[in-house]
Amino acid sequence: MIESLTSKKMMKVLLFSISVIAGVLLYIGFFMNILPMFFANMENTEKNILAIFIITFTVYVLLSIIFNLDTKTDRYILLALYLLVLVLGLLRPDQQYSAKIGLYAWNPFGFISDIQSDNFSLIVMVINLLIFLPMYFLLAYTNILKTFMKRLIAFEVFAILIEYLQAQLKVGIFDLADIFLYNVSFLIGYILCLPVLKILRKRFRNKY
Repeated sequence: MIESLTSKKMMKVLLFSISVIAGVLLYIGFFMNILPMFFANMENTEKNILAIFIITFTVYVLLSIIFNLDTKTDRYILLALYLLVLVLGLLRPDQQYSAKIGLYAWNPFGFISDIQSDNFSLIVMVINLLIFLPMYFLLAYTNILKTFMKRLIAFEVFAILIEYLQAQLKVGIFDLADIFLYNVSFLIGYILCLPVLKILRKRFRNKY
């Protein structure tokens, strides 16, 4: 028993060490160039430290899941960090927004005309199709809410609230096209995570 606990602790230390190295390399090699496109003042030391911490912890939890060493606390922290990144990224409180086109856009397919006339809009569309991919998995893995419908409702409330706050805080607009893309992202994430959850159910005996 004692040997087993010692072995797990050593394995966790090893995974954490690997995660720190991987997190720093990922940040330097990829995220350091990408994040300034969406977050202002990334030269700020605190923001860089926070970004490296989030990346490192995410890698650590993913490795822990693979080796069946993650804890409930790890899962909750990962979900909280994911939601924090979403809120900071979508609201971008230090972004200066000029409401030249109004605060509300009701065309759910408005992104089509946007990407035809603006290359940056294509990048934004791709990001909107990616950012909610992990949400269903994280909600299921933390065992928050028990059914697909409850998780879907929670997602819809979150997405609509984010868009509403963008308009109210004047850091963006309430865009129905964004909500449409968020839904596509969430549903694709749901489909992609099904086989993963199936494996985890076998491992944890229907814990989800």
